[in-house]
Amino acid sequence: MEEIRYCADGHIFCNARRIMLAVDGSEGSSRAATVAFEVAEMTKSKLFIVHVIPTPIVRQIALMSESDPEEILIKYKVKGEKLLEGVRKASTKYKIETEVILDRGSPSDRIIYLSKEKKVDLVVIGARGATGGGRTGLGSSAERVTFGADCPVLVVK
Repeated sequence: MEEIRYCADGHIFCNARRIMLAVDGSEGSSRAATVAFEVAEMTKSKLFIVHVIPTPIVRQIALMSESDPEEILIKYKVKGEKLLEGVRKASTKYKIETEVILDRGSPSDRIIYLSKEKKVDLVVIGARGATGGGRTGLGSSAERVTFGADCPVLVVK
């Protein structure tokens, strides 16, 4: 199929060499992962798989439950590492180079920051994440990343 590939100047997928996938363990991020794997394979791009521990939520939980914030943070870290390893493992059936990143902070802020730091050409994110509930439309992180990133953002429903 490579010999048929047509790339005109300015086409997003033709220029993509570094793609970022934001994951949070939700069904939406699972669908986004599949799309990111396929786009990375098609464009021969490196894929950065990012999970951000939501420290504002960790602080809220600690405050409401009168728990030690460090203990809660450790639990989030362990779950984040398992999530990243699961997504990385799922990517192995595609012929792509991956790098996993576990970060902490406000998810949308950190995704935007990391996309700039890693000089990615495309961010792939689920339309609604783990805290999206039954909302209609975009989740708050997807919306913030869409408007805050310097590169194109592919939102997967």
